[in-house]
Amino acid sequence: MQVIQEFASYTEWLESLGKLSESDWNKQIHSKKWSIKQIVLHIAHWDNHLLNVIIPSVKNGEGMIFPDFDSFNARATKKAEKLSGEVVLKESLQSRRALITMLESLSEEALTYKTTANGVSHDPHQGAPYSLHVIIGEFIEHDRHHMKQVESILK
Repeated sequence: MQVIQEFASYTEWLESLGKLSESDWNKQIHSKKWSIKQIVLHIAHWDNHLLNVIIPSVKNGEGMIFPDFDSFNARATKKAEKLSGEVVLKESLQSRRALITMLESLSEEALTYKTTANGVSHDPHQGAPYSLHVIIGEFIEHDRHHMKQVESILK
């Protein structure tokens, strides 16, 4: 499925970060904003949430449950401060690859199965009924947003 291939292309971008020095990993978008390391681990935390919570609940015919974004993101960014860029990169690659493997194992029916997100049936941005396919599309946009931020720091 096209959307999964697009989602998987993030791993190639991640691999390109392997050349960063530790000081690069610690560069911030702006003062009082996240560092590259925090952004990358933030995405990995969402990958793990999809892998360990969202997909299993959809497979069980239950709705998707997303945590409070601010506290969820704060845990990821705090954890990133204690890790090296190399460790963050390794964890991020493992998370995304595991998630892609899981998504590729699902049938098209499972990917397009209509579900809810925190009790809401339709995506407010697109008006489309929620499904894993729709959520992955949203996460691709989320990846792109953060990739642009990182690239703007590295220019």
